[in-house]
Formats: sequence, structure tokens, C-alpha cells
Amino acid sequence: MAKRKKRVDATESSELDMTPMIDIVFNLLIFFMVITDLTQKDLAELTLPIAYMAQEDKNEEKNERIILNVDKYGQILWKSKVVSLRELEGILENQKQVFARVMQREGKPAWEEFPGGRATRLYVLLRADKDTPWQHVQWLMTIMAEQKFYKLQFATSKFIGGRGEWEPGEREDLGGIRQKEFLDRFPDQAGG
Repeated sequence: MAKRKKRVDATESSELDMTPMIDIVFNLLIFFMVITDLTQKDLAELTLPIAYMAQEDKNEEKNERIILNVDKYGQILWKSKVVSLRELEGILENQKQVFARVMQREGKPAWEEFPGGRATRLYVLLRADKDTPWQHVQWLMTIMAEQKFYKLQFATSKFIGGRGEWEPGEREDLGGIRQKEFLDRFPDQAGG
């Protein structure tokens, strides 16, 4: 007697297991959430001081700078974590060493030579709240000088307005002072 072959139903063999695909999608989602969070940890919520000649941060040399934040109470924030001055010294020293290794791999110098010695090419972007007492910023600058960080940038908000753009007596976000008061107080900021 001839054996009959069993018919295979087409619907049974064409099913795909979607579990691995769902796992991959969730892993990608988690990955992008973590990466997005890490890029924002350097910038704390601060009210930056206003500067007439402020320039936009182009962030071109992202790997060649350290970002420090100082809140209005004088607390130093490093990657969203409050650190003491003593801890900051260790962080700066560690960042210099990491930077030197990266520059060595890339074949670039990590130090600049000066007549009195040498300093790191790594620079600091200091973001201090406008209400931070100047003494706290001075302490940071002293630590940076001791650690041979001689390149320093201050983050500011761009001054909006300017000579001839306001009506007399009109106020802008300059801490509540009038344009004429600002220009009288800071004549070198008048521009043109």
C-alpha cells in the first residue's frame, strides 16, 4: 500500500516569532534613553549672567574641555553631582590624565609650554549662576591655576538689545536696570 504524504498547512509554517524583535526594539530604546541623559548631565539649570559681547558656544572642542557649574549658593556641580573643593582637585587631576592619554593616542600634544613651565591644553567652561558670590568663582580659579589649567571660559547669556534698539525708558532683562543706566555704567559695552 502506498503511503500518502501528509500535507503541511501553509499557515503553520509561515508564523514568525516576534519576541527577539521586540527585545531588540526595547534594547535600542533603553540605549538611546541612556545616551540622551548622559549628554545633558554637564549643564545644570542656572541663571547665567548677561554679557553684551557674549558669543554662542559652538561646542567644537567638546573633548578638550571640562564643564563646571556653580549654583547661586556656591555649590560646585560636576556632572550633576555636588562636589567639594578637595574633590574637585582630584577630578581635575584625573581629567588631565585622561586627556593626556587621549591626546597621546591621537598624536597631539596635551601640554603647552610656557617660560614658567607647562599647562594643560584642556580648558574649563565655568558656568556660574548670576547670583553666585564672586568668592566662590575665585576659589575655583585658584584651584584651576594650581592644577595648571590656564584656559578658562565663562558661560553667559547673550545681551539682547543694544544701542538704539530700545525706546527710552524701556526695560530689558538686565536685572531691572534701564538701558541708559546700563550704558552709563558700562560705556565700553555700548558697541559700535
